[in-house]
Amino acid sequence: MANSEIIGAGQDTARPAPKTEYPPVLDACCGCRAFWFNKSDKRAVYQDIRSVDIAVGPRAAYKNGKIFSIRPDICGTFSLMQFPNNTFFHVVFDPPHLTEKKGSAGVNMRIQYGQLPIDWRETIRRGFSECFRVLRTGGTLVFKWCEYEIPVSEILALTPEKPLYGHRSGKASKTHWVVFIKGEETPVLGEESPAQNTMEICHTAPNTRSLKNAQLAMDL
Repeated sequence: MANSEIIGAGQDTARPAPKTEYPPVLDACCGCRAFWFNKSDKRAVYQDIRSVDIAVGPRAAYKNGKIFSIRPDICGTFSLMQFPNNTFFHVVFDPPHLTEKKGSAGVNMRIQYGQLPIDWRETIRRGFSECFRVLRTGGTLVFKWCEYEIPVSEILALTPEKPLYGHRSGKASKTHWVVFIKGEETPVLGEESPAQNTMEICHTAPNTRSLKNAQLAMDL
């Protein structure tokens, strides 16, 4: 753990994108864009609540260490997004999967995805609602969830939307990919969320050489 550090924290902090023209795709909580073929694909806008680079020292999963770079286009939360209704043709929703610390087994996942708050059910419920709000009618939502702690059935129960189909992946088949399509009568929570300066809620970690502090920064 002593070989881990946060580098470049507080530099090049993400700025809100223009409020009019957006690419057709939204990654609502992009993290380090791990599953993207092109991590700079211009067809998408990348959002995350954090903006930080984290260097992880050598360990079993990364013999030479690894740098997790979380640099979104827009720094904001998926539970209250700045985008207008019916903006995107396709939305990717890959929220944090952990709700509490469970030792070193979840360290890498926590660094990549962060950690859900205590009221995680309401957070995920609003996240689904916001994703469908900004999705165009007929557009598709891809939801990704790892059953590290919580069964996917409990998560899907937090949205009234019915999935089309899904797929399991990973060594233990704990990762679920679930596809939705937005119909004409998709319900949303309340009225359109007002545009906001999401910089106010951007979590930029302080400079430190401790992985413990890095984890705490992810948990804010």
